[in-house]
Amino acid sequence: MSWAPPPPDRDRERDHLTGPTDAAPWDVPPIPAWSPTSAYGQPEDTPPTRPAPPPQLRYADWGERVAATLLDWSLLFGVLVVLGVVSGIVEPLEDLAGFAWVASLGYLAWLNGSKGQSPGKALLGLKVVREADGSPLGGFVGLVRGGLLGLLSLFTVGIFFLVSVLWPFRDPKKRAVHDLVVSAVVVSGYPKAPVSPRLLKP
Repeated sequence: MSWAPPPPDRDRERDHLTGPTDAAPWDVPPIPAWSPTSAYGQPEDTPPTRPAPPPQLRYADWGERVAATLLDWSLLFGVLVVLGVVSGIVEPLEDLAGFAWVASLGYLAWLNGSKGQSPGKALLGLKVVREADGSPLGGFVGLVRGGLLGLLSLFTVGIFFLVSVLWPFRDPKKRAVHDLVVSAVVVSGYPKAPVSPRLLKP
């Protein structure tokens, strides 16, 4: 994302509100820097109250997306280990292990839709949002996005998965194929969440 050339002095006050010339329509321009002087040029005792500056957002790099996915898979591997141990001790639960594994995958997809962040994305400050306005996709759309990747990868023996995860290298907004289907983008620059059980809350 690039910024427009500096406008003439007479236009600076008006143009600082426009932000990047090629930014997404939901991108928020930075808040102008506060100056420690009053309207009469005298120092103020305390700075005025103002909101925190918005995050500097950009489309997530391929490496960031892969790192977030690996963190999610690490979590799923932990779930798989627990299921294996429990089903080995309590045999009736063995039939439920596969269902619980699929349910865990679906829950991560739901989190990506409902709040824009799986645990891996939250740890790295990434979000899945609607391309049009930057809002969350919604839980159901998140399931469609994740289910599309999983099912088509299964039916094509992994070919769709390979094509989808390599697609960001040729897409200007670094979208995968399953992002394009639901008009989503993955954005970087949000605050990184600490490790806590809250990462799993919808």
